[in-house]
Amino acid sequence: MRVLGEDVSEMLEYIPERYKVIRHVRPKLSCTRCQRIVQAPAASRPIARGLAGPGMLAHVLVSKYADHLPLYRQSQIYARAGWTWIARRSLTGSAELMHS
Repeated sequence: MRVLGEDVSEMLEYIPERYKVIRHVRPKLSCTRCQRIVQAPAASRPIARGLAGPGMLAHVLVSKYADHLPLYRQSQIYARAGWTWIARRSLTGSAELMHS
């Protein structure tokens, strides 16, 4: 088997008082004899093609519904922590998908 490349996927995770990006690297291999490409399946996600992990989604929903913290304030908190690329639209979409 020879290495063709790799696919990298990232998932946001919330650990109390800390945010973490979990990176999954899946190498792509090809068989030199049969020219077949082999790769491990991607890790499952709570929301298909979503970036947030289960801990991050739980934190957003608990903050919104139990702590009554609006999504625009949560996005301001994430921006202060250096996560400026998390848009309020993303939080809204995640909250609506998980709530329904």
